Amino acid sequence: MNSVAGPRAVFGTKKKDYSGVQARGSAMANAFTTNAAMFGTLPITLVAFTALLAAFVLAQAVVTETKAKGSATLRNTKGNALWSAMQVLQKCVQNLADALPTDAAASLIESAGLLVAKIGTHQKAALTAALTVTQGTVLLEANRKLLVGAADASKKAYFSWQWSADGGKTWNSATPTPLASTEIPGLTTLSTYSFRVSVTISKVTGPWSQAVSLLVH
Repeated sequence: MNSVAGPRAVFGTKKKDYSGVQARGSAMANAFTTNAAMFGTLPITLVAFTALLAAFVLAQAVVTETKAKGSATLRNTKGNALWSAMQVLQKCVQNLADALPTDAAASLIESAGLLVAKIGTHQKAALTAALTVTQGTVLLEANRKLLVGAADASKKAYFSWQWSADGGKTWNSATPTPLASTEIPGLTTLSTYSFRVSVTISKVTGPWSQAVSLLVH
């Protein structure tokens, strides 16, 4: 069984790229300050995070400008502390993004001063939603190969389906199917719905896919 991934929050820099870490840390601090209402209570306070950032910036400046003895060691220590804090915030943002439709998830990640990892164009989506000839009915098709995986390809799988009319705040369940497709009838036209799928193999249920949205008309 494969896990299903939506937009991923990344730093776009490596731990030892000190200028890159400084730039990304600054972007995150500014973004969390500007968009505080979007993230609620963070696992690390902005005061604590900006203090770690300021300490690292100062230590990096000493290395660059004076090359004083021991300054690189201090810079590395401050950098490790900042990087760890960045990873904690990154994980928090990713958890929030995982509960959102693709577009909203990507927007949230960017609103945290992070980057959205690029996904190869060859990769098929875990779930697609399309209108049918019947008004108010949507056809959902899951990517069985992606969701089940090669290791479990020969095993019996059941697909669970959910849809939401409020952007993913609440979810309604449809009847599970042994096939990787189903139809959701009775939807209100001119309304946008979110859909997601998960697969159960040998009584083990996988995670919900990244939600996809569709305007029913």
